[in-house]
Amino acid sequence: MTKFFLLILQKILMKNNGISKTTISEATSRNWKRLHSNGSGRLMSRANKQLSTKTILPIEYFSNKDNVADIQRFVNLCKEQNYSVDEVIYSVGVRLLKEAGIFEKEHVAAVLKAAASSELSEHSESSKFSDSLSLPPLPSNETDLLGLLYQCFLLEGEKNRKGSYYTPSEVARNMVKNLDFSKGQTFFDPCCGSGAFILALEGVSPSQIFACDNDPIAVMIAKINLLLKFPNEVFEPQIYFCDYINAINAVNALKDIKANYIISNPPWGAIIFDSFGNSISTKESFSFFFEKAFQQLENEGIIRFLLPESILNVKTHRNFRKFLLENTDIQSITRYSGTFSGVQTKYIDIQCCHSEPRRGEEPHKRFVKVYEDGSSRSVSKDAFCLTKNLNFNLLSNSDLDKVQKILSKGKYTLKDSVWALGVITGDNKNKVKTKQGRGMEPIYTGKEIEAYTLKQPCKFIKYKRTDYQQVAKDEIYRAEEKLVYKFISKNLVFAYDNNKSLFLNSANILIPKIPGMTIKTVLAFLNSELFKFLYKSLFGEIKILKGNLMELPFPEISTETDKKLTELVDEVLNGNKEAIKKIDSEIETIFCVM
Repeated sequence: MTKFFLLILQKILMKNNGISKTTISEATSRNWKRLHSNGSGRLMSRANKQLSTKTILPIEYFSNKDNVADIQRFVNLCKEQNYSVDEVIYSVGVRLLKEAGIFEKEHVAAVLKAAASSELSEHSESSKFSDSLSLPPLPSNETDLLGLLYQCFLLEGEKNRKGSYYTPSEVARNMVKNLDFSKGQTFFDPCCGSGAFILALEGVSPSQIFACDNDPIAVMIAKINLLLKFPNEVFEPQIYFCDYINAINAVNALKDIKANYIISNPPWGAIIFDSFGNSISTKESFSFFFEKAFQQLENEGIIRFLLPESILNVKTHRNFRKFLLENTDIQSITRYSGTFSGVQTKYIDIQCCHSEPRRGEEPHKRFVKVYEDGSSRSVSKDAFCLTKNLNFNLLSNSDLDKVQKILSKGKYTLKDSVWALGVITGDNKNKVKTKQGRGMEPIYTGKEIEAYTLKQPCKFIKYKRTDYQQVAKDEIYRAEEKLVYKFISKNLVFAYDNNKSLFLNSANILIPKIPGMTIKTVLAFLNSELFKFLYKSLFGEIKILKGNLMELPFPEISTETDKKLTELVDEVLNGNKEAIKKIDSEIETIFCVM
């Protein structure tokens, strides 16, 4: 499961919990206030979410959606009786063990006693745990009833702090399918939660399963779930309550384990500084778990982690992708359509094999299997090395050929161009008006930017540089010619401005410097269908980032071609939209991708 709190570490700048005495600027102070920060570097909006008392039902975790109302009633009745979550979970666990006819077994009793007296001792008195609670009937047909109940009891704030977002059963089954345990292979989950992956395993014995988690209630649930999974076997669950990153060496059974399969949904969440000798250095908690788990993987073993979709292309995760490319055989990437309740991030899983560096790699290992929307396709790993950030571009063979052809024609880039942000007022509510008053001038936002042209402005300000939080140089804003583009957009959308206009920070500014091209010719390339295809193929983000734009390839063109494109752009600016098709055709001819 995803446990944000596990690795949310803060750097202490001063002792006694004080805030740094370094003087901050007035602009920074205004910005903190605007963002609802308490000045400690932590935004109040996030803090408020962590203190939220709202309950979120994990709809994705239900095996039977018809049980939603019954589960909600059950949870509400328990809350009315002032039952704590741990005693309810324990009592329900006992009920399930009794129904399975194994409650009286000696090894089961030992597990329950240990759970009550040890793992939960920091939370409750052991005397509280019994099967005497007056509980309403429970629904059936749930893969993990205990884990589901636990999730339903947690408040949004608690879920946010703990990162308690459990893996849906269908995802867990998909991630462990076809594992072979016939030769004694071992399975390890370093962030097991209530045991979703363990429950999904087939053809395995309890002696082959290892797991741990730093949530004592989750560990108790996982142990009970394992006992229920193997009702006819006598064993002690090898599931341990420990902090995998910091304290695994305290658990002898885990510290030296070499597993054939390590499959998990690790915690996601940013950390402030590197620690634990982590060499991937993404400053993201899942990278710590992956690297440590990878060290415990048998040679030719399989590691498969559920990760945020952003792992594929966000710059922060470049070193993670680099580690995978250099140290593993990436076998598959699976994209899922769902999200966790209360979290908007989409997720994927990546399966890798522990293997030696791959010089002279076998042909079949040059491809990664991509599963999405019920279908599969093979993607060349060459597509993972097209950008500086090693974005995992999941391109078809035909798209990869087209992208490589475009890149091969590139001679120049925008790296020597002039870039600037729009005006950051620090207080749009009071400083940006919807009606033009005396002494005010138009200021455009990203919404007014269309391909080539600007819509009529809807906002107005009195432009006084010292009144704003951040402004670029006046010679950029007041340039005779400049390009502006939407920052938040799925496609490249650039407009031409020769009116010395002002822009808010939802629009960025570019004054391009490409040899042999006028600013209007550069505009033609940036707005072309070819460059839109290229940008989406290489970067796949909903933000148009300067670093990405600087990688776009501009070809060497003749004076005649430059003149022709400039004239076509003039036609578009004068209202002839049909000229756009001619521009697209001309640029495709230049790159030989007709």
